[in-house]
Amino acid sequence: MRGGVRRETITTERTPVLAAPGIRRRLFRVFSGLRTERGQALVEFAFVGPLLLLLILVVVDFGIALDHREVLQHAVREGARRGAVGDTVAQITDQIHDQSPGTLDPSDITICYVDKNGDGQRGDPGDNVRVKAKYTYKFSVGGGEALAAFGVTPPSIDMSPVAEERLEKEAPNPIPC
Repeated sequence: MRGGVRRETITTERTPVLAAPGIRRRLFRVFSGLRTERGQALVEFAFVGPLLLLLILVVVDFGIALDHREVLQHAVREGARRGAVGDTVAQITDQIHDQSPGTLDPSDITICYVDKNGDGQRGDPGDNVRVKAKYTYKFSVGGGEALAAFGVTPPSIDMSPVAEERLEKEAPNPIPC
């Protein structure tokens, strides 16, 4: 009792105990860190990363398809050149099959002769030999396997390169187009 006034405090509620100032700062740093955006880039990459990888694989797969197309075109051009110098249909087919390792079957190759000089006979000098191949490339690396996992048929590209050369020698057993 001081100065004649009695101060009496009656508390029925518990008062919180305050932590020491050092611990308080550490707790603040820990709990305020939970509210920041740390890790946001990692979560976004987890969503976008697989899509980017799939896009890269599709581009690579399309590049492989273009390579197959170039190999086929070269093989057909070589076959037409061989036909122009007088090789038989069997020799031309073998040449094309050898130039496109593992890509073309002999049944996918068509060889015929076009009467360009208008004399009614096919296969004589001045006429053309036409070589055509048919091939279907099915996507496999990026788009094919990923789409097959979802039950979608993988895309494919039909390729049919054609080459035509003028005959220098008479062709044995010419097949009309």
